[in-house]
Parts: sequence; structure tokens; C-alpha cells
Amino acid sequence: MSAPCAANIRETKIAFGFVAQPDVQVKNTDAELWSLSKVNAALLVVDPQTEDNAADIGKGNEFPTEVYPTQINVAGPLEKYLSSQWAAWVFSFGLGKQTETVVGTGVQYACIPMEPETDCINLPAFTMVERIREEPESVVNRGMIGCVINDFTLNLESGPGRANARLAANIVGTGKVEQPSTSVIPALTPENALNAAGSKITIQGVDYVLNKGFISLQVQWNNNVRLDTGLYPGSGVDENGFAMRGRMEFGDRTCEVSFVARAMKGSVELYALMEQTEGPATIEVVGGLFDAINKHSIKLEFPRTRMSAVVVGEQNGIVTVNCNLRVLQSTVPATPYCTFTAVTTKPGIEVLNEGGTTTQRRLAA
Repeated sequence: MSAPCAANIRETKIAFGFVAQPDVQVKNTDAELWSLSKVNAALLVVDPQTEDNAADIGKGNEFPTEVYPTQINVAGPLEKYLSSQWAAWVFSFGLGKQTETVVGTGVQYACIPMEPETDCINLPAFTMVERIREEPESVVNRGMIGCVINDFTLNLESGPGRANARLAANIVGTGKVEQPSTSVIPALTPENALNAAGSKITIQGVDYVLNKGFISLQVQWNNNVRLDTGLYPGSGVDENGFAMRGRMEFGDRTCEVSFVARAMKGSVELYALMEQTEGPATIEVVGGLFDAINKHSIKLEFPRTRMSAVVVGEQNGIVTVNCNLRVLQSTVPATPYCTFTAVTTKPGIEVLNEGGTTTQRRLAA
């Protein structure tokens, strides 16, 4: 009998739904999966939780005699260099509501935060498949059903290479796991990279690209998913008795924007903080053409911002300002808190429709 062959982590293949599941515990079909690469080696953590009866009275001592399954926690990061395809998916599933329109031979996804009154608070869920080798030789082969984006972070930095523009998403799941997974992982989807050198950044009227003063920027969106309240009477149990979450609802959502720029004469950022100057902020990254006139791109728009912190520092001997922006709700009716747009060549990313979730739309049909 030959010795088993060790598995290289680079044998990992992944796939995840680009259409929201019809229900949080119903997995995506094979046709609703796409496959992308990632840069972090870590797989999702699938962590079964148990309790014992050590503290129960009536056993005659303090030692446990039984172990009971409780729930399975699923969590982990998807870290990637920025591409128009990846951004379209993250913005759509992370914010939860989007509109798809045709742009030349491509598509545009304009994504905004869900409205609890009209869209409810259940985030769009997707299936995440991880596989190292095919059956019957698989080392890892599992499908995590009912995953959502808990939070995501966009980083734009100075320097060469793809690493100057990154977009990472943290995933959490219901605890429903299909193992081995029967899902078919499709061929890898080609992506179009977006480099930080293609950025256009205007904050409160200051064009930081025009004055060549920008160093780095970070945008963080957090859904603060209510994991504990997803477990309730009737939420469901798997074949081993582990409870599964029956809803994946966002909590108090937050958005944080911070940036580092070279200090300019007049200390415009400090005065904006002291005077609580208000203005819009726009962050755009433009890539290459996908037809004669249209380019791969992303654009983040914040109608109302104020400086919340300004700290003078230095980087490589250059005086800098480290700034935090506070994003405010617009006072203009029907204007979203923020709009994250991606223009790409991947059609069919689907999370919400007018007046309801994908589940509600399918049931209505």
C-alpha cells in the first residue's frame, strides 16, 4: 500500500454563489456558482460547538459523562487583489441591494445599503464551496450553505504591483455544511485588475490626485451580523443534531473612511475638522477598456462627510495628515447613505429586487 500524498494548499479550489440563495438553508445550484482565485491561504473555519454535562446535578460528582452538540460556527476571510468582477460581487452582497444596467458590452452595478422597512434585514446568502482534490481522493470537500458578508475592507496604497489595491471580505455562515459537497466547481472566471494608480479621489472639494498628495486610503463596511439571534426555536438542526441558523440579519451597520495624505499649506484638513466643514467624498478606481469606450471601474460615493480626526505625522520623511471621515446620512429624500458602483463584464449578479429579497421574488413568481 502506497503512502498517502501530502496536499499542497495551492491545490485549493473555491466557488461561491453570484445569485442569492432562494432561502438561507437552500444551497445555490451549480449554474449559480462561479470560481475566482484569492490571495489568502486560509480556508473558512468550520467550528462545531459542544457542551458537556459536568455542571448537571444528579450524577454524584462534578465530572462529565455526556457531550452534546450545540451549533456550528462558520467564519473566515476572502482576501483578493482588487478587480471589477470581485468588487461587483462584494458591493452587491455586502450592501445587499443593487441595480444592474447595461454599459456598452458590460454591466454596471449600483449598490446601496438595504432599507429595513422595504428590504427587511436578512442579508443575501450564498453557498461557499472549498475543495482540495476531487472525490474519492479529496482532502477537503465541503459546501457552507447560507453564508453572508459580515464586513469588507477596501485598501488603496502607494507602491508597485497588484497589492496596492486590495478588497477583502469576512464571511460568516449558518452552520449548515454539506460534506462531501456535491456542487460542481466551474472553471476559473477571468478577472480584470484595478490598480491604485488609476484612482481619482476628491474629498470635501479637495482633488488629492490633482495635487499629487495622496498616500493611502481605507474604506470599511461592517454589517455586524446578528449570529446569536439566528438560532431560535424552529431554526433547524442538521443530521448530527447541531443547530443551524435560520436567519442572517444585519445589526447596526457602520462605515469608516480613513486616509493618509501629504500635508498641504493651509492645513485644510485640520480647519475642516475644527469648523466641522461638510462635503461629499468620491473615490474612484479606473482600469482598462472592455470595449471601445467603457472601462472597468469602481466608484464609491458619500454625499455627506465631516472630518472626525486629523493627526499630523510623517512617512519617509514627508509630513503627512492621517484623517478619519465621518459618513453622515443624506438629508435629501431618497438619496442613499452611500453608493458603491462597479462597472465590469460579469452579468447576472443578483441579490435583491424592488420590494423584496430573491426569495420573495421567486415565491411571488
